[in-house]
Amino acid sequence: MKYFPRQNAIGTVFVLLGFAACANANVEAPATNDQNGDGDASMDAAQVELVDAGASDASDAADAADAADETDAGGVPKCTVDWCETPLPIPDGGKLTLMDVWVPAPKSAWAVSEEGLVLRWNGAQWTVVWDAQTPLYGVWGDHEGDIWVVGAAGAILRGHEGTTWTSIPSGTTTDLMEICEASRDTERPRNMAIVGVAGTVLRWTGATGEDGNPSWETSTPGVDHELHSVSCSGFDVWVTGRSTDIFEGGPRIYLESGASWIAQPTIAGASRNESYSKIWAFDRQNFWVRGGGVLRAAPAGDGGAYSWSEYLVPVAGAMKRRSSIWGTGVNDVWIASSRGRVHHWDGSSLKITATAKSWDVLNNNLHAVSGSGPNDVWVVGDNIALHRNVNRQDQD
Repeated sequence: MKYFPRQNAIGTVFVLLGFAACANANVEAPATNDQNGDGDASMDAAQVELVDAGASDASDAADAADAADETDAGGVPKCTVDWCETPLPIPDGGKLTLMDVWVPAPKSAWAVSEEGLVLRWNGAQWTVVWDAQTPLYGVWGDHEGDIWVVGAAGAILRGHEGTTWTSIPSGTTTDLMEICEASRDTERPRNMAIVGVAGTVLRWTGATGEDGNPSWETSTPGVDHELHSVSCSGFDVWVTGRSTDIFEGGPRIYLESGASWIAQPTIAGASRNESYSKIWAFDRQNFWVRGGGVLRAAPAGDGGAYSWSEYLVPVAGAMKRRSSIWGTGVNDVWIASSRGRVHHWDGSSLKITATAKSWDVLNNNLHAVSGSGPNDVWVVGDNIALHRNVNRQDQD
């Protein structure tokens, strides 16, 4: 394989060529950008291998090539060497736009759709357990056995063990996109965070009203903001989006500190029109963000807060959620994107996985990825739910 240099707006990157079967799924190599908060940045070049995310030797690569020779009539496999497609209860001639997935344990998963449906995986099949009759965008489960769902026009639903569903007043009419809960303590017996498009963050620390429903505290990192994603890591709560200010707009990352939101350093050279549509945080020095590319923050070797590496993973145009990131640790991170791509970070390189047997990419837009552990990972999107194929065998 040969690496050819190419210039882009953030520095020198390298495009990996020679894997013709993945011509539509190229990942451009990262440019690293040390960011210590003082505005100084330096660029280095690195490379990204464009190979099967699980292949560790030549025999695995050969197996992947053999699997690429067979496809079903629609070109979409039941199982590739990386993923198995699970049947969904899609109405004839209809669609099921799965926007988020939450995975509490192996053989158990919950998903929500833009068509307003809540679905449950019981280890054998997906079933619809509730129709909210409003678009749904985020799902989360807590230690008490409640499933929390958020969606359009301020919708919040809670279902105890997914059976009895109740609408929870939110006090807002903005679309609520994501939900998570950080660690709890005596001061915060609950530590839930919900992010809304119109710059709104709802926080619940345990207080309830006379009706027994959560008393939400509402805040915003700033005026003229759009927010798209929230990530809970330990006691930390992170949110991302963009400032729409005509003079100082651009992508934003915020970390909650007490009752305030503290802006975090972003990669140098970002466009004012760019938005950070997704964040997944492991800790304060290791986190991933989706902007125009996929950004990885890692500890800086010079004592700075962290350094940036950018991976140019293509995404489709405007939609409610173009990409998702989730992982079990700093060396095990999954990225699902529109245009049918799933990538895996193993601690040294970002590799594309086989979502289709032809080693092309699926036509389905992918909106969310989550799991209960390294071997139990789900990816959902338009009319599709993929489960990681840990046996790594073609089962079609």
